[in-house]
Amino acid sequence: MKRKKRVIILGATGSIGTTALKALRPYKDQFEIVALSAHSQITPLIKEATYYQCTTVAVTSQSLEMEQESQFLPSTQFYYHKSGLLEMIRSIDADIVLNAISGAEGLEPTIVAIESGKDIALSNKESVVMGGDFLFEMARKHNVSLIPVDSEHSTLYALINGFGKEQVHSLVLTASGGPFRDASIEEMEQVTVEMALNHPTWSMGPKITVDSSTLANKGLEVIEASFLFGFDADDIEVVIHPQSVVHSLIRLHNGALYAQLSPPDMALPIVSALAQQEISIRDVVRPLDFSDLNLSFSLPDTYRFPLLALAYECVRKKGGYPIVYNAANEVAVEAFFQKRISFLSISDIVKHTLEHGWSQKASSLEEILAIDQRSREVASTCIQKRGKS
Repeated sequence: MKRKKRVIILGATGSIGTTALKALRPYKDQFEIVALSAHSQITPLIKEATYYQCTTVAVTSQSLEMEQESQFLPSTQFYYHKSGLLEMIRSIDADIVLNAISGAEGLEPTIVAIESGKDIALSNKESVVMGGDFLFEMARKHNVSLIPVDSEHSTLYALINGFGKEQVHSLVLTASGGPFRDASIEEMEQVTVEMALNHPTWSMGPKITVDSSTLANKGLEVIEASFLFGFDADDIEVVIHPQSVVHSLIRLHNGALYAQLSPPDMALPIVSALAQQEISIRDVVRPLDFSDLNLSFSLPDTYRFPLLALAYECVRKKGGYPIVYNAANEVAVEAFFQKRISFLSISDIVKHTLEHGWSQKASSLEEILAIDQRSREVASTCIQKRGKS
């Protein structure tokens, strides 16, 4: 009897984590969930750990209350805080780690998973944006595969592997455009947190939803695609595709375009990343219905959405710029959530932070984190000055 594929899921109670756990239910004979982590949502963690008979869990925000511990399965092993999470990744025997942690906090778990020789299904795009070449050099050293989970990069990963990179001229990333794709600058000046969280197509966590509305998420994906697939900025396009049915395309040198089409459902890229070619998967998403299907495409407006243009600059400059782009955006989005800055100020904060000059390339985790910290301080100072003006 073939052994089950052993999976660790980090960020199990977030949007990607819960989608993964739901999508894997029909495949309990093929996958074994050997460890789960969550930040603070204990009730859903208990539910999923019980369903999958998982007796290893990590909680990073705080220690569990005794009565909560008792609701997990008998003999459950608990890991606490960030240090415990990293120890869990090192010590638990697994074939692959699904990293669905949000933001820069996902970088160190990715690195620890690489060091421990585990393949990684990577939903945490910040790991690639921040880690860059250093991350991939480390993965090669430890003979570890980094498999993208974003629907766009999952598509590109499959198409490039299918045709061979030597046949590919350029990449085309699709973007829904978010809720303000047709809004004027004047209308965007009035955007509230509640409006920014109302995405027309995807159901995601709050931070990535705001990033989608500013196109910062697509900017991060441009940077991610450059590192993942080895393409320059001029060979990566972005097109607005509101229906989110076409999940990116490749242009071949012969002029042909190839794409992957499916309903907007993250279950497919998640299960595909975990299964690879080792496990046969069927009927993950419903078949695409052509009876009333209209697809539209247009070019993004980088005047109204300057964060996309700034991301291309970061790809061209490399060095520490991708790290700074991510950090400054995280700080600015948090300030927007706190209603300390306006929606349009998010891009201003990122632009201002990038102007400080970050050409030095990071060649270690310590150097990456140092650039990340300095850029957060610059962005925070900029926000404070705006509050006083």
